[in-house]
Amino acid sequence: MPISLSPTPNAQMAAGEELSPREEMYQNILKILHASNDLGIDRMAHSHLDKALTSPSSKQLVVRDLINQKIINRVQLARAMARYNRARELLSILDIPNEAQALRADLPPRLRTILRRERIIPMSIRKEENGTVTDVHLAHDSPLRDLVLEANLREFFPATAKVHWHFCLREVAGAFWMAGESENIDSDMEAEALLDRIITNAIDARSSDIHIDPSIKGEPRAIIKYRIDGFVHPKEVITTEQLERLRVRIENLARMAKVNLNYANKGAFTRSGYDWRVQIQPHAGRLGPVPRLVLRRLQPDVMPLEVLGYPPDFIEKIKAAAGSPNGVIFWTGPTGSGKTEAIHSAVVSANPMAKGLSVHTIEDPPEKRVPGYAVQMEIASDDPNRTGLQLMKSSLRADPDVVIFGEVRDGEMAKLVFEAANTGHLVFTTLHTNTAIDAIARLDELGINGFLLSYVRGIAAQRLVRRLCGHCKVPMPEPDDYTRYVFDRYGVPLSGANLFTANTEGCANCNYTGYYGRIAAAEWLKPTKEIVEASAEKNYADLEDMARRAGWQPMGRMGVQHVKNGITDAAELSTKILELAAESLTG
Repeated sequence: MPISLSPTPNAQMAAGEELSPREEMYQNILKILHASNDLGIDRMAHSHLDKALTSPSSKQLVVRDLINQKIINRVQLARAMARYNRARELLSILDIPNEAQALRADLPPRLRTILRRERIIPMSIRKEENGTVTDVHLAHDSPLRDLVLEANLREFFPATAKVHWHFCLREVAGAFWMAGESENIDSDMEAEALLDRIITNAIDARSSDIHIDPSIKGEPRAIIKYRIDGFVHPKEVITTEQLERLRVRIENLARMAKVNLNYANKGAFTRSGYDWRVQIQPHAGRLGPVPRLVLRRLQPDVMPLEVLGYPPDFIEKIKAAAGSPNGVIFWTGPTGSGKTEAIHSAVVSANPMAKGLSVHTIEDPPEKRVPGYAVQMEIASDDPNRTGLQLMKSSLRADPDVVIFGEVRDGEMAKLVFEAANTGHLVFTTLHTNTAIDAIARLDELGINGFLLSYVRGIAAQRLVRRLCGHCKVPMPEPDDYTRYVFDRYGVPLSGANLFTANTEGCANCNYTGYYGRIAAAEWLKPTKEIVEASAEKNYADLEDMARRAGWQPMGRMGVQHVKNGITDAAELSTKILELAAESLTG
């Protein structure tokens, strides 16, 4: 929709003084953020933008504060700036002009290296008849011009050439530079360069994990695989000699203990702006054990609950629980279901730091580096003084208000967590069960039942389902039989549905899978007096009925709401929601 950039009465200083050009620019950027409905601005951010537009404060400082408080993110700001400058936005590999693909091969090698390293797409270079460059169009993910970078590029263009900056997502630029690259890594690459390439390509491919698997046939090679949107995709091949050098380099970076290859080893290091968790496992080779490496990329930023895709009513329940003065909040689900991301988002959304409360985290390892957290402790299971139990005891003696604890695994830890709740602390933690209802029975096995269960402020269970690719998803004018069945099963009306299905051929944007990104399908259960009494009597026969009376709905219902909104499709739900997956296997 068109956005007016004309000054308003609020675009003047309190004393009636005109805004400076820079302040006027930021005022207009705030207006673009406020008016645009395709930038992912949630309700909370919208209300902050309302206040920012009428505030007499410096608009540049207001924008800085909105970024620092994570009310808006850098991508949203960069896209708003692109619109202010009437620049293009490259949000998909399909948006890259054909001219850029041809231009890439003709660039001088040194310029090509700089552009690839900085993830800049050369969109076009305009020349006069005599060959003099007049205009250069580049796309980058930064919301602000990088004068140092621009100075480095100037040596390749005459001073008279005008440089035009456009916006592109970093992963789009990464996909642009990866396209057409050989999948076989040069066997002479040093370990440092090899690791840099593997990690850079993984980031560009939106990979959450890197698997480096030796050949199961004993061949002298290993396959590098990337986990993208929950699925593992083979990408490159290296030799076993490269694998061994890579292992040594990673062990040095992660300060891992040098152990016999017959034993597993783990550690963590920082690279390319991300923390990486490393697991080295022994793999049975024909000439003895060879290493299998798994690197997990930890996302450093915490996003608001709205950005994670939860519906408003679910978010309100989480925020109400997270605002409690004490108690325990559980997140359950299998590995890779987004539990840690959700817990930190819930804490940041409740913002106890702004209320003067102290937040401690105890994890293996800490996955989020959040400003305002007072203490972040890392569990070391091989050190008796740094086990989860010992660190929890230590934390409770250090005057916390809110504690984020990695996982409750045994009865002793469960009792300590509930003791913390009983003494005035709010604890966020995880539990490995399939559903929120299963968590009640699991807690009973750990010795938590009856009155203790009343300290549970809420139990969330979730799965991550893949989003349909926004560029190639196919409209579904009429629901098929299975889609109708799924809607009926969860009692969701089909009226008003905006149905789509995955394109079986996919497109370049989604790497020909038909899906791009993931969203949570979740459920929430807050134990009522009826559930607490049933727990005390160990009578779980009618637990699901009691849960429904408490307002619980299975996570499949939220998944169907995502289908109704055109975010995913029923076929994807059938692979991730437990009861649907079981039905597909049996019939």
